[in-house]
Amino acid sequence: MIDGFKGRTFSLGDKVRVYRNLNNGKWSILATSGEYKNKVVGHLDELALSDVTFIVSAAGQARVRREGRKNVHAYAQGLLSSVTAAPYGVDVPIVSYDPYGKDFFFRKDDENVKLEALQFLNFSHGKTICKAFNLTYTLSLSKLIISN
Repeated sequence: MIDGFKGRTFSLGDKVRVYRNLNNGKWSILATSGEYKNKVVGHLDELALSDVTFIVSAAGQARVRREGRKNVHAYAQGLLSSVTAAPYGVDVPIVSYDPYGKDFFFRKDDENVKLEALQFLNFSHGKTICKAFNLTYTLSLSKLIISN
């Protein structure tokens, strides 16, 4: 068990949703099942997920575009595999999500490559590094970084 936000607990192996918290600069962990389902259970500087899918709420994105103000509507969802991040090299492609420009997570070097699923994401220092496997598109790159 990991002690988290407001006395809530979570564990390695839990299925969670992760998003960048713009208020505190950390990664917010949202439970997807159990006692704290749909509640934030923690805020971490670094973590790792496995078996990851990307989720973008169309309604939330439409609200961002309509109001011109960001809200939480896009997540990486997967199994919490670590509360620390592995080191990574500097020569890795960047993956991003832009609620004003695209409806999906994408590679910065090719914004037409829609990322739907990855084997692993490593969240650290405001970036996410991942070994990539896309459900509909196999990437030839072994590592990616996701930026805000």
